[in-house]
Amino acid sequence: MPVGVFLSPIIKGRVIFNQMKGRQLIYIHIGVWGLLLLNELGLYYLSHKSEQSFQTIGRQLGIQVCYLIIPVSCFYSSYILVAPQFFLFKKYLRGILYSILILLGIVALRYLIEYHILLPLFGFDNYGGHPWPAADYVENVFFYYFPKYFMYGQLYFFAENWYRDKQLKQELEKERSAAELAFLRSQLNPHFLFNTLNDIYSLTYQKSEHAPEALLKLSELLRYMLREGNTDRTPLRLEVQYIENVIALQRLGAKGQCFIDFEPEGYIADQPVASLLFIAFVENAFKHGMLDDAAHPIKIHLTGAHDHVIFHISNKKNRGQKDKTGGIGLNNVQRRLKLLFGDNYKLDIKDTTDNYSVHLTLPTGL
Repeated sequence: MPVGVFLSPIIKGRVIFNQMKGRQLIYIHIGVWGLLLLNELGLYYLSHKSEQSFQTIGRQLGIQVCYLIIPVSCFYSSYILVAPQFFLFKKYLRGILYSILILLGIVALRYLIEYHILLPLFGFDNYGGHPWPAADYVENVFFYYFPKYFMYGQLYFFAENWYRDKQLKQELEKERSAAELAFLRSQLNPHFLFNTLNDIYSLTYQKSEHAPEALLKLSELLRYMLREGNTDRTPLRLEVQYIENVIALQRLGAKGQCFIDFEPEGYIADQPVASLLFIAFVENAFKHGMLDDAAHPIKIHLTGAHDHVIFHISNKKNRGQKDKTGGIGLNNVQRRLKLLFGDNYKLDIKDTTDNYSVHLTLPTGL
C-alpha cells in the first residue's frame, strides 16, 4: 500500500487537532490529564501513608507521569487518526486498520516505558522480575486502555464535531438573517426616497419657498438612514426624531394641508429599538390615509419604557385615487419583526371599510 495512503489521514488528523480553539481548550485538556495524575498520586498516598517522604513522592510522580503517556497516546491517536475515518471520511476498513496499528503501538510504547525508562531510572519493575508474554501485553492494553481512553477519543471527536456543526449552522442562520434584514432595509429606504423626491420635485417645479427647507430635511433623513438606520438597533430618541423629520417633510410637501398628530411620551432615551421599523407604518398611513381631513387626522402615538415600546397609528382611509406604486413596506416590516424578535412581539392590525390602525408592542434592548 502506498505511503501516501497512511500519511494522508495523519495529515488530516493533525489539521483537525489544530482546530481546537485557542489556549483555553488546551488548558482544559492539560487540566483534565493533570487531575487524572493527581488522582493516581492520591490513591498511592492513601495506600502508602507510612512510607511517605519527598523522595518516595517524587519517585512515584515520575512513575505516574510515564504511565500517563500511555492513556494520553491512546486518547489522541484515537481522536486524531481513527475517529475521522469513521465519522468524517467513512473509511471504516481504514479505521479498523489504524485501530489495530494503534493497539500494537500502545503495546510497544508500554513495553518501552516499563523496561527502558521506569526500570533503569526508577528501579521500578511492575512484574517482580517476571516479564509478561507479548500476548498478555496485548490483552491488557485491549481490555484496559481501549474500552476507556480509545473510546473516549472517539466520543470526544464526535461531540466536538457535533458542537462545531451546531455552531456553524447557527452562524450561517445568523448570516442569512442579517443578509435578509439588510435586503429588506434596502427595499424600504428607496421606496421612501422615491416618494420624498417626488414631493420635493413638486415644490421645486412650483418654485416654492419651502423647497430649500425640504432639501435640508431630506439631507438629515439621508444622514440618519446611512449612519444610524444601517444597523438592526438604534436609540429610541433618534428613531423618534427621524419620524418627526419625516412628518415635517410630509407637511412641507402638502403645503400645510396635512393633519398629523404625533405624540411621543414616556421614557424616550437611548434604549435600543429596531431601526427604520415604525416608519413603514407611517408611510403606509401617508400613502393610503386622509391627510387633509382636519376632523380625522392621522394619529401616531408612541410610548417608551425601559424594556418595551408601544406604537399605535390610525388613519381614515382615502377613498380617492390609489397610489399605483409598490406596496412592499408592510410585508417587509412584518418579515423583519419575525427575524428580529421571533414570537417576542405583538402586532395587531385592524383593517375596516373606513379605517386602518396598527398597534405594535416591541421589547427594547439588544
